[in-house]
Amino acid sequence: MATFEIPTALLESPSFQLERLRRRTRDAVENSLTASNTSLREYWVLSCLMNTEATSQTALCALLAVDASDMVRLIDSLEKKNWVKRERDSKDRRRQIVKATKKGRKAQAELAELVSAAEHTALYESTQKQLKHLRKLADAIFEAEENDTTD
Repeated sequence: MATFEIPTALLESPSFQLERLRRRTRDAVENSLTASNTSLREYWVLSCLMNTEATSQTALCALLAVDASDMVRLIDSLEKKNWVKRERDSKDRRRQIVKATKKGRKAQAELAELVSAAEHTALYESTQKQLKHLRKLADAIFEAEENDTTD
């Protein structure tokens, strides 16, 4: 049986490289979260609530680039676990405010350890210096994107 090699054009393509990296890390993280009956996107939502007292569903959608209907399902799931609570904004009844509960904050800390371990495993061959460069590259790309949208 002939072996098939990935073409050089793909190996040199940043989009191909990023997709393979995304798939590898996402698969590892999602597998680690399975035992907690939590999805990666639920973890992201919960993590966003750690730095704030409360935020709107709309803000979470924008921050995580998640469709509003998907966000409703994510928050519904987190509410069933008693990790978040959702309330109407007293100043704008159309707006939903989301807050992490005490149980949710504890769960996020535990999940963060699982996620960190899974990411470490997925990227086990990378050095700390390489990971630092990856983070700096991602930060530069996101900062340029933000500047493009504000101009």
